[in-house]
Amino acid sequence: MTNLVRWLMYAGIFAVPYLCIVTGQIQTETTEKYLFHIQILPIILVILFGVYAATTVIYRTLTFNDCPEASKELHEEIEEARRDLIAKGFKFRD
Repeated sequence: MTNLVRWLMYAGIFAVPYLCIVTGQIQTETTEKYLFHIQILPIILVILFGVYAATTVIYRTLTFNDCPEASKELHEEIEEARRDLIAKGFKFRD
C-alpha cells in the first residue's frame, strides 16, 4: 500500500463520520453539545499538521549530519576531473 492510498484511507475514515455528524444524519446529545467543536475540527487538524511539519523540518535541519569525508572525496574528484580536462586541452577561466 502506498503512502497516498494510506493517507486517503485515513481521510476517508475521518471524513465519513465527520460529514454524517455535520449534516445531521447522526444526532446524539454529545454531538449536539459539541457541534461547534466538531465543525472546526478540520481547521484544528490542519494547523496541527502545519506545526508538526514545521517542527520536523526545523529539527531535521538542525540535526543534519556533516560528511567531511564525502566532501573531501568530492573535492578530490573535482580536481581529478579538472586535471583530466586540462590534459585534453580545456582552458578554465579562473
